[in-house]
Amino acid sequence: MRRKQLLKCFFPVALLGMSVLIMASCKSPESTKPAEETKTFTSTTVESHAHTVTLKKSAIQASPAEGLTMNTSSSSGHTHTFRMTKAQLDSIINSTPVTVTTSTDSGHSHDFAISNWWWL
Repeated sequence: MRRKQLLKCFFPVALLGMSVLIMASCKSPESTKPAEETKTFTSTTVESHAHTVTLKKSAIQASPAEGLTMNTSSSSGHTHTFRMTKAQLDSIINSTPVTVTTSTDSGHSHDFAISNWWWL
C-alpha cells in the first residue's frame, strides 16, 4: 500500500521537474539578454562624412507629443538637428522602422534608418 502512495506522489513531482528542465533547455540565450538602454545609429554618408545619434529606449517609449529633438554628432565641422515626430516614435515602439532626415546644414542633410532594437 505504501509503495502505491509513494508512486502517486512521486510521479507528478517527477513529471513537473522534467517539464521545467525541457522548457529551460529550449530557451535561447539571447532571450535572457537584457535590452540595451541606448543605441547609436549612423547616418547616410553625404559629402564624404556621416553623423551619429544615440537614442534612449526610455525616451522613445515615452513618446512625447512634441516628439524628440537632438543634435547629431559633429563631423566636418558641423552638426545637424535630428527630429523624430510622435508618429515616428510610435512606429518604432510598434517595431516599424522609420527614416529620419536631419536639418539641412552646410548645404546638405543626412538620413538615419531608425529601428526598434530592444524587441529583436
